[in-house]
Amino acid sequence: MSDGKDQKLKDGVKKGVSVIGKVIKWVFIAILLIIVAVFAYTCYTCTSVTKAVVDATADSTIVKDAIRDATGGEDKAKMASEAIAVTAVDLYNLYESNALKADNTYKGKFVRVTGKVSKVDQDIISKKPYVKLFSHPSNPYMDYVQVYFKESEMDKIADLENEKTITVVGLCEGKSIISVDIKDSFFE
Repeated sequence: MSDGKDQKLKDGVKKGVSVIGKVIKWVFIAILLIIVAVFAYTCYTCTSVTKAVVDATADSTIVKDAIRDATGGEDKAKMASEAIAVTAVDLYNLYESNALKADNTYKGKFVRVTGKVSKVDQDIISKKPYVKLFSHPSNPYMDYVQVYFKESEMDKIADLENEKTITVVGLCEGKSIISVDIKDSFFE
C-alpha cells in the first residue's frame, strides 16, 4: 500500500510542479508582452513628439533666420528684382485697414520700402540693427515699419539721421503688435 501512496504522492507533486511551471510560464509571457507594449508605446510617442517638433520648427522664424544667416541670405539682385515697391505709410495703413489683404500681398515676399527714418537702434534680444520708418503722421512713435538689417549694413545704418528718406529691400514678415516687420534688409 505504501507503494500506491508513494506513487500518488509523486504524481501529485509532478502535477503541482507542472501547474506551477505553467503559471510561471504564463506570468513570464505576460511580463514580456507588457515590456514589448511599453517599448512600442515609447517608440510611437517619441516618434510623434519628434515629428511635432520638426513640424513646429519648420515654420519657425528663428529657424528660417538661422538658415538664411548660415547660407549667406538671399542674393541681393534676386531680392531687388522680385521686390514689390511700397511706401512705409501705405504698407502700414494696409495692415491697419485689412491685415488679411496685406498678408496676401506682402507677407513672405520681398518688398522695396521707401520712408522717413524715425529711429535707428539695435534689438535688445537679437542685437540686430534696425530702423523705424514713420508710418502714421498722428502717431509717429507707435505706428511704424521696423526694418531689420544684417550686420554687414551696420556702417550705413550708423550714418542715418532722423527724417532722412531711405529705400530698402527686405523680406516682409507681416505685422507684429505695433509694427510691420521687414527682415534681412539692405539699402538700394
